[in-house]
Amino acid sequence: MNRRDGVGYVAVALVAAPVFVGALYSLAAALGVAGAGASGFDLSRVTRVVSDANTWRSVAWTLTTASIATAIATTAALLIAVRLQHSRIGQRLAVIPLAVPHIAASLAALLLLGQSGVLSRVAFSIGLTAQPSDFPAIVYDRSGVALIVSFAWKEFPFLALTAFAVLGTHGDALNEVARTHGASARATLRRITIPLLARGIAPAVIAAFAYLLGQYEMAVVLAPSDPLPLSVLTYERALDGDLQHRGEAHVLGLIALLFTGALVVMHERTRRAVPGADA
Repeated sequence: MNRRDGVGYVAVALVAAPVFVGALYSLAAALGVAGAGASGFDLSRVTRVVSDANTWRSVAWTLTTASIATAIATTAALLIAVRLQHSRIGQRLAVIPLAVPHIAASLAALLLLGQSGVLSRVAFSIGLTAQPSDFPAIVYDRSGVALIVSFAWKEFPFLALTAFAVLGTHGDALNEVARTHGASARATLRRITIPLLARGIAPAVIAAFAYLLGQYEMAVVLAPSDPLPLSVLTYERALDGDLQHRGEAHVLGLIALLFTGALVVMHERTRRAVPGADA
């Protein structure tokens, strides 16, 4: 190991250390030996969280909304990348939402999609509804429509940017080879461009999904109170007035860490499978 490698390992260790320290502290707090309300080793906090149906409803709802939003954003990114791969202006317009903070996006969605928001008033003004409150409730609803739309809108530019980079690196050369061998535009799209994009942006899709699992700002503004997103449920338990319940927040945090840890492993395996990833 040379000096440059040593510096790199030290830097990586410094970055990773807070994760490991935080995980160990959460484990200790979940077992009652550290943190607020600690009273000695016991499994009551873990048992309460694991046996509580609300925990798994929260986990299932969080996984579902994140999955749907990621699928929508990925599909949109693939379509836009194919259509705008040679348009610099189009590509720049597509990534504009990257500059919008998540909290600002969630507030904008609330003002736009709420029953007293812009769309409800437009629907009322053109006679589609008898009054603004008749507009479908898609904010704070259990289906999570407003949250899913907002998630997808915010993750789309990140995935589109990745897709543009993939096509810019490999797309033109492979397409030219396919055309030289007589492949039609449709066949090139189906057999070259789409598979190339799918493999190229797969790591970014996994990263976006992992981010949405722990997203708090948009969830706390747009999500329903039943079931609560996992991040919001964790925060509420962390602020519980009963100190004995605060350790439950650490149990929930460890559950989230298990999911994201599995996604990190999946991300690395997928990234290494992408041609040129380790070049």
